[in-house]
Amino acid sequence: MEPVGLIPCAGKGSRLSLPFSKELFPNVHTTSYSPILMYTINAMKEAGIRHLVITVNPDKSDIIKFLGNGSKWGVTLSYCVHAQPRSLPESIDEAYHLIVDKTVAFAMPDTYVQPANFLRKLVISHREDPTREVTLGCFQTDNPSKFGMVDFVEDSGKVLAVYDKPASSTLQWMWGAMVWNPSFAESIHQFVKQKNAGNSSSKELILSDALASLIEQRKVNAHRFHHGRYRDLGTYDEIRLWSKNE
Repeated sequence: MEPVGLIPCAGKGSRLSLPFSKELFPNVHTTSYSPILMYTINAMKEAGIRHLVITVNPDKSDIIKFLGNGSKWGVTLSYCVHAQPRSLPESIDEAYHLIVDKTVAFAMPDTYVQPANFLRKLVISHREDPTREVTLGCFQTDNPSKFGMVDFVEDSGKVLAVYDKPASSTLQWMWGAMVWNPSFAESIHQFVKQKNAGNSSSKELILSDALASLIEQRKVNAHRFHHGRYRDLGTYDEIRLWSKNE
C-alpha cells in the first residue's frame, strides 16, 4: 500500500508571532524564495509519496494560496481545516476520513532534517517488519525538554516508552517523524474521542499518549538515524543557528 503523507500545519505559531504562517518562513540557504515547509514536502516526494494531506487552521490560507493543488510541486494536495486547533492528535484526527485506511508517513512542517531521504529510509524500515504498527524516526538530542524522548530495546528497537518533553532525561533519542499502519489512525481517532467526551479541561492532548496501547503490545519500533540531524525551526534562536549553519 503506497503511503499518504500527512503534514500538520494547524498550529498557531505563537512562539514566533509572525505576520504570516511560520511554515512559510524562507529557507535562508537558497537564492530564491522557498519556505521551510518545502523541506518536508520534498522529503515526502523523495520517498515516492505523491498524495499529501495538510491540516491547517482558518488563519493559514496563505499556505493554501502558496501550495495550491500541489501540481506545481509534483504532488497532489488535500487540505483539512482544523477550526479550533488545540493539540497535535486533534489536528491529525481532522484528517481521519482521508487516512483511516492508509499507511501514513507523518512529518512536521517547520523542521530541517538530515539525511534528506529520511522519510524514504523510514518507510523502508517500516515495511521490513510486518509485526509493527508504528515506526518512529529517531534522532539524537541534548535538549530533551523540547521533544518526545524514546526509550527502546537496544538490539531490536522495540519501543518501551515515550516521554513528552521531560525537564531532564538520560535518554538520548527523540522521535521526529512516524510511519504508521491504518490501525493507528483508528487509535488516534478513538483516543481523541474518549479524551474529549464530556471533558471541559483545556489540557493539551499528547500524541505519545495515543501510542501507549501499541507500545504495551510491542508494536512500535524505533528507527535510529545515527548520523542524522533534526532541527526544530519553531523559535528565533533555532532559526538564527540554522542560518549560521551551527
